[in-house]
Amino acid sequence: MKTVLFLILYVLIVLPASAAKPSAALQVELQNAMLSYTDSILVDGGYSYLDTKTDSLTTVYPANTHPFVVTLGENYFVCSEFITEAGDTITADYLVRQIGEKYSVVQMILDDRDSLKKAMKKYKKKK
Repeated sequence: MKTVLFLILYVLIVLPASAAKPSAALQVELQNAMLSYTDSILVDGGYSYLDTKTDSLTTVYPANTHPFVVTLGENYFVCSEFITEAGDTITADYLVRQIGEKYSVVQMILDDRDSLKKAMKKYKKKK
């Protein structure tokens, strides 16, 4: 709950509003979708997944959330960090889309920020 309150205050006070960025209210809604999704996938505080880079089952633990929202067409990406059992930090990028009346996470991409950057470059070239 403290994290959500911090994010709300940060978005409303610190981040400047602009036409290119989603509204503060939408940013909060997107962040809440990410936090709810993360809470829903944790077992005993961690998330286990098949790491396709190492071909092994890996468990990570939530660490930090970031107040950034990246818009890619009608899609939004929000991000956070996880910590591995070895203490390494990895990124988590969440694809959030509007489904009906609410925003929901439809994909979580772990430890692959390069793919998001490449997708953003491709999208900018199409415009």
